[in-house]
Amino acid sequence: VAARALNIETEIAGPQTLALNTSVYGRVLADTERLSHVSARFEGRIVTVHASLGETVSAGSLLATVESNQSLTSYEITAPISGIVLARDAGSGEQTGSRTLFTIMDNSSVWVDLDIFPKDLTAIQLGASVTIKTAYSDTEFTGTIARFLPHIEANQAVTARVRLNNPEGELLPGAWVEASINVADVEVPLAVRREALQSFRDFTVVYAKYDNDYEVRMLELGRQSDEWVEVLSGLTPGTTYVTQNSYVLKADVEKDGATHDH
Repeated sequence: VAARALNIETEIAGPQTLALNTSVYGRVLADTERLSHVSARFEGRIVTVHASLGETVSAGSLLATVESNQSLTSYEITAPISGIVLARDAGSGEQTGSRTLFTIMDNSSVWVDLDIFPKDLTAIQLGASVTIKTAYSDTEFTGTIARFLPHIEANQAVTARVRLNNPEGELLPGAWVEASINVADVEVPLAVRREALQSFRDFTVVYAKYDNDYEVRMLELGRQSDEWVEVLSGLTPGTTYVTQNSYVLKADVEKDGATHDH
């Protein structure tokens, strides 16, 4: 009853697959394969401009009207793709010349370039799964390493490029990201959940449940994933241990003294 009232939850310790990850940093870039550079078909005077910097346009939307220098007739410049107006170099009354007047980015997908330093490079494979977080969104984005760029940066990092779906447009070019790259999946005979671990004196412990009693189990730990920690000694497979709200038991034990192994 007390355990229920304190929301103490348990699980049985046993074998697990640990997804071993390494953390790296990188940056969001516009997917240049999804950029459209729009110029005038015929040189002339820009009569009106209809699209603003940062505006979202649809394919076929009117961007500007131009009066041809040669025929003196007006024609429309329209958006060849849907996306965001990333750059605008067009003003009413100006001559178009041959320059790019609008750059439109289809931001439904973006690139993320990650810095991989030599110590991590041998462990990271093409196609490795990647989870990406940015300060600008609560969403976690997932993708895979699509390629390694064929040069070394000034900071001696190799660039791993990930293409990410960005349907809500949350990932903006220029944003810094933190990425977790899966480097291996390892089967271990015994692991516990990370949230179950507590510090006790100089040890890392879990609280094992025997009938209605809870006992401190001092652990020797091995490899770790985001969710699981390998147990090398201190716990037997098949033992029921506390996974949630073990801090309640920790406070109790520190107050009353611990029950130890015999």
